[in-house]
Amino acid sequence: MDYDVVIVGAGPAGSSAARFLAEKGARVALIDAARFPRKKTCAGWVNGKAVRQYAFVDAARRQVKAAPFRRLVFHSPDLSQEAEYSGRANAGYVVERDRFDAALLKAARKAGAKTILGKRVVDVDSLERQAVAVLAGGRRVAGRILVGADGVHSTVARATGLRQQWTQEQVILTLSKTVRLTARQKTVCFRAGSVHVSLGFGMAAGYAWAFPGARHVNVGIGVRGSEAGRLKDLYGVWVEGLKAKGLLPAGANLGKPEGGAVPAGAAVEFENHVGKRVVLIGDAGGFASAASGEGIYPAIASAEIAAGCILSALAADRSGTKGTTCQDELLVFRTRWRQQMASHLQMPNVNVTFLLPLIYTNQEIADRFGRAFLFGDNL
Repeated sequence: MDYDVVIVGAGPAGSSAARFLAEKGARVALIDAARFPRKKTCAGWVNGKAVRQYAFVDAARRQVKAAPFRRLVFHSPDLSQEAEYSGRANAGYVVERDRFDAALLKAARKAGAKTILGKRVVDVDSLERQAVAVLAGGRRVAGRILVGADGVHSTVARATGLRQQWTQEQVILTLSKTVRLTARQKTVCFRAGSVHVSLGFGMAAGYAWAFPGARHVNVGIGVRGSEAGRLKDLYGVWVEGLKAKGLLPAGANLGKPEGGAVPAGAAVEFENHVGKRVVLIGDAGGFASAASGEGIYPAIASAEIAAGCILSALAADRSGTKGTTCQDELLVFRTRWRQQMASHLQMPNVNVTFLLPLIYTNQEIADRFGRAFLFGDNL
């Protein structure tokens, strides 16, 4: 056996899981097809919960000089009205994902995880006593337990039969682009410490955003899969609307946006997070907020919960005594994440369509929507 745990995918979920496990003494291999820093299509906002709960995440955001925000400006679907949520503490941070993810990977290495980068996992063998990641070229990396943290289109999920693909309504499809801003452009276009969203922009099921970072702004829109045909047109209207409102430099080149997919809230309706010696976390397991699509905090939280279950599973695997088995301990993940995370991931249990117009006339409703969007609070 090469390792105790083999983790496929070195994004926030995989790197965090590697750190949680390695710092407790587990022998961990962290595999990714890319070499870091690598480009990642993402709006780039990190929930303030992640920074407050995890010191290594706070250290990473400081290292990359993430831009904090306290205000969330809501724009009506036709851009004719505005409302604002404002908190006393930083609600979140906007990061450049290539640098942020590289910082989390560095933290995993510092904790003792071994990395195998630039190698793509093409198959997984889930056996009685071990799980094996098969790399392109034929190399096999074996561990007692394997973690799938390899994103929305997870190879691990498919190879193990846990999931072939998400349904159309479980995924938000996105178009976005990041453009550089000079210090003057950022000052002119964006009020300090603010991010902008339009819920239901263009009357579509989803939202549009503009998230300014320290030296850039990410502009995009996401819709549920059933409305994918409208995505390109809606993106163009959103960009022109932002320019008209002075929220983008007139000459900013927002053409040729990049596509992405987010399994927003998909974990809540998914039962197969655990297979034989295999666990799915992060986007691979659908751990992203249904309300906002924010996935960095859920990725790290799912990694922490999974790491606790995996450490118990490793102990059971080694003991050889009667009682709980490795698989028994892994299966605890199914209930534990729901106890600790389901309320953050799922959509508010009220009629959002009815309440949404009230954001622009009722500050209490605007504040409730702000807390629901940013922190997963119930409306």
